[in-house]
Amino acid sequence: MTMEDQESSTRRRFVTLAATGASLALAGCNADTSAETASNETATPSETSTPTATQQEPTTAEQADETEMEPGSYALTDYQLDVRDTFSNGYPTWIDQNGRLYGRDNSEVMISDDWWQTTEELYSFEEYEDNNIKAVVVPDSGNVVVAVGGHGEVGGRIYRLHDDLSGAEKLYQFDYGRVPTSLNQVAYEDIVVLASYAPSDFEAGRHANEVILSTDGGRSFERILEVPLETTDAPNLHVHDVEYDPHAERIWVTVGDNRNTQLYWSDDLGSSWETIGDRGDAPMITQIAAFENSVCFGTDGDPEGIIRWKREGPNDAPSGVDELVHPYVQIESDPTDDTMEMYARRRWHIREDDGRELCLMPFGYSRMDTGRDSVVLASVDGAEWYELYRTETKEILLSNVMGPLSMDGDRRTIVSDSIHEEGNQIDATVPKFWE
Repeated sequence: MTMEDQESSTRRRFVTLAATGASLALAGCNADTSAETASNETATPSETSTPTATQQEPTTAEQADETEMEPGSYALTDYQLDVRDTFSNGYPTWIDQNGRLYGRDNSEVMISDDWWQTTEELYSFEEYEDNNIKAVVVPDSGNVVVAVGGHGEVGGRIYRLHDDLSGAEKLYQFDYGRVPTSLNQVAYEDIVVLASYAPSDFEAGRHANEVILSTDGGRSFERILEVPLETTDAPNLHVHDVEYDPHAERIWVTVGDNRNTQLYWSDDLGSSWETIGDRGDAPMITQIAAFENSVCFGTDGDPEGIIRWKREGPNDAPSGVDELVHPYVQIESDPTDDTMEMYARRRWHIREDDGRELCLMPFGYSRMDTGRDSVVLASVDGAEWYELYRTETKEILLSNVMGPLSMDGDRRTIVSDSIHEEGNQIDATVPKFWE
C-alpha cells in the first residue's frame, strides 16, 4: 500500500448529505461532505432530472462567454485528446516554461527533456531524514522547489535546490502534513503558493492547515494562513487547494472537510482574508481554476464535476455560497452508484499574453469507493467544459497534467498517474476545441 493509499483510506463518506509568466504563465486536490452542509446538496444525476450530454457547435474563446452551458448538464464530448503514446515511467509532477519535466523517484528529483520518455537524476535527498519527495515546483524564476517528507508526526519541509546543485536550502517546515503530489501547489510568474495536507489527528490536535507564499520565485516562503479548527465532528481539517488569480491579484484557498469546509480569498497577498460564509457552508472542493470572467471549482463529492462562480469584473467577490452554481457541469458516472466516484486533482492552467486561457483538470477515482474511471476536463473560459479523455480501469488513476506550454504549436501534454506503483503516462496533443 502506497502512502497515497494510506491517507485516502482514512477518509469517510457522508453520501446522502453531500454538499458538496513572462510570455505566458503556468500553473500546476481529498475530502468529503457532511449533514451540516445539506443546504448545499444537489440531487444525484438521474435520467429524468439531468440534461443529457450536449453536442454544441464549438466556439472561439471570445464567443464562449456568450454560450454558457445549462447548469447541471454533462461535459461536452465533441473532442478527444490525440494520444501519441502511453507508457509507465515513474512519477512526473511538473513542467517548466522551457519544457523540462520534473518528477520524483522516492528520494530523487528526476528530470526529462524528452517528455518523460527518458529520465535522469537531478538531485538526491537520500541522506536526509524522512526523505520521500512529494512534489517539485519550478516557477518562471527557474528555482527548483521541492516538497519532501511530512508523513507521521514530523511536518514536511520545503527546499530550494542550489543553482549549482551542491545542496538544498530548507525554506520552511510545516507543523504537520506535507504538500501532496496532486493538489495544493500553484505558481504564477514569481508567485508560488503551497499548502499542507494530511489526515487530521484530532486527539493530538494536529491538522494540515497551513498555507505558505513566495513572492520571489521560490527563494523564500512565509506562512500567510493557518486555518482554525471549527469542529472535530468531521473527518478532517486540512487544505484542499490553492490558486493565484492574476485577474484579481487574489489568492484563493479551499479547506475541508464537512463542517470544517471554507472558501477563503485574499486581495493583499495573505495579510487579510475574506470567507464565503460560515464554516461548513462551502461545498467540498479540491481544485480552483481562476478564469477572467469566472472562477471554477473541481468537486470532491457527488455530483462530480465543476462548480462555477461568474464574476462581474476583476474586483468582484462572491457574497455567499448561493452565488456558486453547483453543479455547473457534471461528469457522467454510474447512475446506480451513489458513492463518490472521482474527485478533482492537479490542474494545468496557462494564460497567454493575448488574453487566451486554457485549463485542463483531471479527475481521479476515489480509492475508498467503487469508482474506476478517471477523466480529463478542459475549458478556455470556464463557461464551456469538454471531456477530452476517460479511462475505464483502476490500473490508472489520473492525478497530474503537465502542458501544453501554449495554445499554439504542438499543444503537447503529459497526463500522468503519478501515484500508482510504476506510474502511468499519456503523451497527447490537446485538440483545438476552442476554434
